Amino acid sequence: MLTTETAPPWVVLVPLKPLTAAKSRLDRPDRGALALAMALDTARAVLDAGEGVVGLVVVTDDPRARRALTELARDRSEIPAGTDSTGSGSAGGVGGTTGVGGMYGLTRTGRLLVAADEPNRGLNPALAHGAALARRIHPGCAVAAVSADLPALRPAELRRALAAAPPSGRGVLADAVGTGTVLLSAAPGASLCPSFGPGSFEAHLDSGAVDLTALLADTVPGLRRDVDTVADLNTARALGLGPATARALAADPSPRTAA
Repeated sequence: MLTTETAPPWVVLVPLKPLTAAKSRLDRPDRGALALAMALDTARAVLDAGEGVVGLVVVTDDPRARRALTELARDRSEIPAGTDSTGSGSAGGVGGTTGVGGMYGLTRTGRLLVAADEPNRGLNPALAHGAALARRIHPGCAVAAVSADLPALRPAELRRALAAAPPSGRGVLADAVGTGTVLLSAAPGASLCPSFGPGSFEAHLDSGAVDLTALLADTVPGLRRDVDTVADLNTARALGLGPATARALAADPSPRTAA
């Protein structure tokens, strides 16, 4: 575990499918709106996690999500509307928004970078792409991939998990069920090597990641409660939903099934 004095800067990576394809197991007619709302609440918690988190990279090809995330970042960092930049430009820039030099499909707003899904071959290549971008913009950073469907995530939970991450190599946190992965960390200089998909928790352990689950246990319930089904959503609701998900459910509160 790292102390505040020795902790590296963190960049959090969040992959997000096109909203039309997201949350296929969530048996609700508004699943696309809920997928966006949960991603916004996840991003909000990351941006509110404190100065140790220097960046958030969301990898998505969805234009609606890009717009909504950019607006959220403006609100969190008090950046005036109309100052965003997309496409090429200078990496860096303080207190404003820039593109990243020589690279396209990027929108940077404060600490948020929304990147096009490259090479568009699925979740794990998207996360590898996001990690490469993070380390280009923030040399020497640690990176952590988290799920986009964490509507009950609290900033303090994320801080706790990042503080528990190993100072070298990789760390992994299981979801509430114990088979999936909600957080995969890589210390500075370590490759992320994501293996998300069915049985990802065991896959990450098998590839050398340190298990953070027993250490964190029940202290991070919102971080471990990803949402794939109506039953998951009900559990997240009991933990306390973020504002975007709460608004989305208020607009259409009736689920179909709890399967």
